[in-house]
Amino acid sequence: MAKFTSQERNTIKSLVAALTIKRIPDNEIMKEITKKIGKTITRKTIYNVRNRIKKESYNWYKTLRQGEFDYIYEFKERINEIMDLQKRHREIINNNLHNPSIVQTSLAELHRLNITLSNYYDIAPHIVGNLKNDNSLSIKQQDKEIIV
Repeated sequence: MAKFTSQERNTIKSLVAALTIKRIPDNEIMKEITKKIGKTITRKTIYNVRNRIKKESYNWYKTLRQGEFDYIYEFKERINEIMDLQKRHREIINNNLHNPSIVQTSLAELHRLNITLSNYYDIAPHIVGNLKNDNSLSIKQQDKEIIV
């Protein structure tokens, strides 16, 4: 079996994750990895990479779940990130009014970000509600912790 550098391992992990989500067959994933890094991998390697990704994801979620407000903090950070991206796209639009293709692309992305943000706001009360049920915290206690 070939030895991989840290960068190659990261590339493999990224490709396996992205292509698995798209439901690309293993043999196509293997071809794509060979094309990107110039080394071949086996199906067993793909299987092992998927298992590692699952374990890392589980451990990440478990860590967030154990902290009382860690998950809400991360959720709020994602909302802030989307709001920052929206602001940047508005700036792109305002600075490129003479270039309709750039404006159109940014408007499409801004629309997608608006939908994502709306979905986040829709589920936020449920997250706080589940925390209340899981940790027996009152809404007042949660509000004090969430407000920045």
